[in-house]
Amino acid sequence: WSSTYLAIAVGLTLTYKVQRYGNFAQSEFFMLGMYLSMVMVWSDYFFPMYDAPLDGTLAWSVLLWTLVAAFVLTGLAGIIIDRLVYRGFRKKEASPQVMMIASLGVALALRAITYLRFGAGKKMFEPDADWRVPSLRWDIPTQKLRLNLGVRDLEDGDTYTHGPTIGECTDIDGDGALEAQVSETSTPLFDFYNAANDCLTEATTGYAYYKGAIPVLVFTSVILLLILLRKTRLGRRMRAVADNPDLAASSGINVERIQLTSAFLSAGISGMGGAIFAMTLRFTPETAFTLLLPSFAVIVLGTIGSIPGAIVGSLIVGFVRALSSPVLIGIGLPLGRSNYTALDGVMPYVFLVAILMIMPEGIGSAWEKWKVDRLRKRAEEKPSKQLGAILAISPLGALGAHNFQQRKNARGESMMIVTIGAYVFSRITRFIAGNSFADGSCSDDCQASGLHATNFEMATGRTEGEFVLADSPFTGSDVQSSPPSDLDAAAVEQWLADALVDLNNSWLDLMNTELGLVNTLVDLGDVIWPAVPILIWLIAVVEGFYLFKDRDDDALEPLTDFIARLTAPITQSRNSGSVAMTQALGSARAPLDSFHTALYDSLDGLQSDLDQKQKYGILAVLIVAFTLFGPVPAFFARALLILGLLWVAGLALLAWRTGEPPLGELRRLAPYGRESPFGSWVAFISLLVFLLLFVEWLPVAESPNQSFIKTLQVSNVLLTLSIFSLMAFSLNLHTGVTGMVNFGVIFFVGVGAITVGILTAPKDLHGYDWPIFWAVVAGVLLSATFGWLLAYPTARLRMDYFAIVTISLGEIVRVLLMGEPLLRAGSWGSSIGISRYPMPFEGWWFCGRDWPTDSAGALLDPADCSEIVGIGSPAELLGRSTGEYNGVQILNETGGVIDGQIMYEATWYSMELGQPAPYMMMLAIIGIVSLIGIWWLLETVLKSPWGRILRSIREDEEVAQHHGHDVLTHKAASLALGAAIAGFAGALWAWKLTGFQPSFMAPARSTFLVWAAFVIGGIANNKGMVIGAFIYVIMEFVFNVLVAGQGSSDLPLNETAAMIDRFFEWLVTGSELWFWPHFTPLETFLAIAAIGLLINKWGMVETGLCGAAVFIANWMLLGERSIDEGFIGAIQADMAYVKVLLIGLMIVFSLKYNPKGLLPEVPNRPARPTGGEAE
Repeated sequence: WSSTYLAIAVGLTLTYKVQRYGNFAQSEFFMLGMYLSMVMVWSDYFFPMYDAPLDGTLAWSVLLWTLVAAFVLTGLAGIIIDRLVYRGFRKKEASPQVMMIASLGVALALRAITYLRFGAGKKMFEPDADWRVPSLRWDIPTQKLRLNLGVRDLEDGDTYTHGPTIGECTDIDGDGALEAQVSETSTPLFDFYNAANDCLTEATTGYAYYKGAIPVLVFTSVILLLILLRKTRLGRRMRAVADNPDLAASSGINVERIQLTSAFLSAGISGMGGAIFAMTLRFTPETAFTLLLPSFAVIVLGTIGSIPGAIVGSLIVGFVRALSSPVLIGIGLPLGRSNYTALDGVMPYVFLVAILMIMPEGIGSAWEKWKVDRLRKRAEEKPSKQLGAILAISPLGALGAHNFQQRKNARGESMMIVTIGAYVFSRITRFIAGNSFADGSCSDDCQASGLHATNFEMATGRTEGEFVLADSPFTGSDVQSSPPSDLDAAAVEQWLADALVDLNNSWLDLMNTELGLVNTLVDLGDVIWPAVPILIWLIAVVEGFYLFKDRDDDALEPLTDFIARLTAPITQSRNSGSVAMTQALGSARAPLDSFHTALYDSLDGLQSDLDQKQKYGILAVLIVAFTLFGPVPAFFARALLILGLLWVAGLALLAWRTGEPPLGELRRLAPYGRESPFGSWVAFISLLVFLLLFVEWLPVAESPNQSFIKTLQVSNVLLTLSIFSLMAFSLNLHTGVTGMVNFGVIFFVGVGAITVGILTAPKDLHGYDWPIFWAVVAGVLLSATFGWLLAYPTARLRMDYFAIVTISLGEIVRVLLMGEPLLRAGSWGSSIGISRYPMPFEGWWFCGRDWPTDSAGALLDPADCSEIVGIGSPAELLGRSTGEYNGVQILNETGGVIDGQIMYEATWYSMELGQPAPYMMMLAIIGIVSLIGIWWLLETVLKSPWGRILRSIREDEEVAQHHGHDVLTHKAASLALGAAIAGFAGALWAWKLTGFQPSFMAPARSTFLVWAAFVIGGIANNKGMVIGAFIYVIMEFVFNVLVAGQGSSDLPLNETAAMIDRFFEWLVTGSELWFWPHFTPLETFLAIAAIGLLINKWGMVETGLCGAAVFIANWMLLGERSIDEGFIGAIQADMAYVKVLLIGLMIVFSLKYNPKGLLPEVPNRPARPTGGEAE
C-alpha cells in the first residue's frame, strides 16, 4: 500500500511544490499508466511474448519497455493537459483553488475517455505468464501475534492453550520459539502462535515477485526524483520556481519550461507506478480514483510540497492500512460485525484527521523545523580534520562519512548516493540474472530440477547459443487473427500457415532481444558494483589526504575544471545553435505576421463602418437564418422563438413604462450586465425559461399511459433539481460566500439521509419508528451540529488541508455505512443500506384525509388506496380526470368500472393521466416549496450584516478579525447553516431513492457533480446554483433517454444516439464520418492547427497539434486487437460516460472562458448620492 499511494502522492507533491495547486487528475495519470501497460502487450510487436505459455523463467523486456513507455507517454499527456488547460490559468494568474477545481474537470474527462475507449471490464497486466507462477516468490520468516483484549479471566478449571495446535513445534531457525504453552488463570494480553500442524508453512510468508516489483520501482523512482531536485541544475531551477516564480524569471529561468518539466515528471512517475501496479490485481478506470484520497492523506500527513514528507507519510499510511485489516477482523468477529474488514479503507482518513489535530502543518513541517534547530546547534561546533581524514581512509569514506563530519553535506550526500545506488543496481541485476535467460543463470526451479545447468537449457534443451525458430512454443491453434471471409479453403490454409510463420518470427525476435537486454544489464551491474565504490573510495582517500595536510582547497577542483574546459565548446555550440534557431524562426514568421496585420486591419475597418444598430441587425438576421435553415433541432428553434417573443414583450413593456428607448433603459437598469441586480434577474429568468422548455420537450416513449410517464419524468426532474440546488446552496454558503473550500458536502447530506432513514424505519426492522417531521428536524440539527463542531478542530488548517479533511469525512461516513450494522435498517437480516422507511404525506396523497381501513380495522397501505376508484384522494383528483369538468365518469384502468357509475365533479387542476398521479409529484412539490423557502431565507440572511461579515472573511480573514469580528464563530455558524441545508437535502434524497446503499455517497456521484453546478452556475450567487443544478439534472435525464434510445429504433432520440455512436466510431477507427467523409481525426486536428496559424490564434494551434499528437499515438499503439478487447460487438459510446465527459469539459471550459459562471456574484453597490455637494 505504501508504494501504491506514494506513486500518486509524489506526483501530487511535485505539482503542488512547483505549481501550487492540488491536482485531482493525478490519479488519472496513474490510470493511464495502467491502461498503457495493456496497450503495450496488445501491440503486434509484444503480443507473442504476452501470449507465450509458461517456460519457468521470467521475461523482462516487455516489463521494462512498458515502464519506459508509461513514463514517457503519460509524461507527454501531462504536458498536453498542462498546455491546454493549466497554462491559460497561469497566464490569468488564477488562484490555486480555481486550478484545483479545473483539475477535477480534467479528472472526470480523462476517466470518461478511458471508460469509453477501453470499457468497464476488469483487466490485468501480465508481461509474461511466468510472473503469476506461485513458486516465484520470496519466503519471509514470520511469527503471528495475537492480542487478547477485553475480559481475560478464565473460569475455574478452564485453560487457554497458545502456540501450535498440536504438540510442540520449532520455528524455521529451530530455536523452539513456537512451543505450546498453557495458561490456567487468565489469557495473556498477547502471545505468539502458529496455527498450522507443520509449523513451517505458517511460519513463512510468501511475497510474490510481481508484488515486490512495485515498492522497488516506486521508491527508486521517488528517490531519483529527490536526487534530481537536490543535485542537478534542473532541480535547482525547479526549486527556484517553486519558491518565487517572479524572482526566478527575473534571474533568467524559463518558468514556463520548468512548469512543463514539472508536469512531465509528475505525470510520468504516476503513470509508471500505474503500469507496475497493473500487475497486482484486476483493475477498471475507477480503481485509480479509489487510491486518490488516501494519496491526499499521504501528502497532507507528510506536509504538502515535501517529497521526504510524502515518503514518510506513505510508509505510515500504508502501515496503518495493512495493520488495520487483521485488527478490524479480530475486533469485528467477537462483536458480530464480520464486515468490519471493509473499514480498513477508512483508517487512513481517521489517522489523517487525528494527526492534523496535533500537527496542523503535517510531519514534513515538524521535520524541517527540527533540522533548522539542529543546524543552529551544530554551527557552534568546529569539526576535527584529523577525525575526518580517518573516516575518509576507512571503508566509510565510500559513503561520504568524512564529508558529513566536516559539514560538507552536499558532497557527502553525492558520494553516498553513488555508492548505495551502485549497490542497489547490482542487487537488482543479480536478481534479474537469477531469474532470466542471461548467460549462466539458473533460477530456483532450475536448481530444484537437478537436470539443467541454466534457464536457457531448461527452456530449449541446449546449453548455449541464441533462440531459434524450433524453440517457438506456438502452433496453428495459437494464431489470434481470423482470415478474410472471401478466401477459399486452400487460401485459408495458406493464410494460417503464413500467420503462424509471422508469429514465430516475432517471438524469435523478441526472445533474442530479451537475451541481449538481460545480458547487457547483468554485465553492467557486474562492472558497476566493484568499480564505482572503489573509485569513490579513492576520491575519499585523496580528500582525506587533503584533510590530513590541513588543506582547504577542493580535491576535485582540477577534475571539474578539466570537465568544464572539455564541455565548453559543446555548450557554446548549443547556445549558438539556439540563437540561430530563434533568428530563423523569427525570419520565417515575418511574412505570417504581415498577413495577420493586414487581415485584422481589414476586419477592424469593416467593423468601424457599421454602427451599433447595424451590428445588432446583422446578428439578429444571422440567428434567424441559422435557426430556420441551419442544423438546429426543432426544440431549439421553438425555444429561441419563445425567448425572443418574451424579450420583445419585455422591452416593449419597458419602453411603455419609461417612455425611453428600451435598449438604453435596459443598459441604465443593468449597467454591469449580469453583475447588476436587474441584469442578473433577467439572465436568470431567460435561462430558467429555456431550461423549463427543455424539460417540457424531454421525450418519453410512446405508450397508452404516456401522460403518466411524462408527469413522472417532470416530477423526477423537479425533485432532483431541488436536491442538487439545496446541496449547491450549502456549498455556495461555505465556499462562495465564506471562502472555505468544502469538498465534503456529501458528509452532511449523508448524515441527514442516514438519520431520517434510521429514525423513521419500523422498530421490527432495526429502526426507531419516529414521526417523519421530528426525524427530519433531528437530521437537520445533527448535520448543523457536525458543521458547527467541524470549525473548531480545523481552525488552524490551511485551505488545502481543510478541503482534504472534509472530503475524508464523507468517505468515512460512506465506509461506515458499508461496515457498521448500527447504520442499517429496513431489512430482516443485516443487509447493507437503509430501506423501507415511510414517505412524507404518502398516505394522505393516495388515501385522502379520511384514511380507509380494511376488514380488520387496520389502515390500508397507500399502494392499496391507489387502486380504489372514487376514493377522492389528491392523487386521484389530479390523475383520473378525462379533462371534462362536469359529470365525469371515473374508471379504474386496472379493474374496470366499479358499481356501474361513480360520479364527481373534477377540479380545474385535474390531469388526464388515466391513474392516480405518481407520488414523485408529491415529493417534487415538497422539494420545490422547500427550495423556494430556503432560498428566500438565505437571501435574507446574506443581505444582513452577517452576510457582509462572511464576505469580508472570504476576502481577508485578518482584516475581518482586525475589525472586531470573531472569525471562528462566524465560520462555525456558516458551516452549521450550510450543513443544515445539506442535511435537509439528504432527507429529500433518501425519499427519492426509497432506499439507499453506500454508493450514493461516492464523490463522483455527488460532491463532484455539486461542484460542477457551483462552477457552471456562478460562484456566490444562489440563482446561479439553481441554473447550474438544472443544467446537470437535464443532462442526466437526456443521457438516460439516449441510453434507452441506443437499444431500439422505436424509442426517442434513437437517431441522436446513432449519430453519437458514428462520431465515436470515427474517433476510434478513423473511418468515414457522415458529414465529413474525407477527413480522419488526425487530419482534422492538423487542419485546426493550420487555421489557427493563419488567423494568429495560438490556442487553436496548440489544440490542433496536441490532438494530432494524441491520434498519432493512437495510430501507432492501438490496433485491431485493442478494439476487440475494448468493445463487445459493435463500437458504441456508453452514454453514461459521455455524460461524465461533458460534465468534466463543462467545468474546464466554464472556468477557462467564463470563470465567474453563467450568473456571477452581484456585489452590493450603494446608490450614488445625488443633489447638494454630490453634484
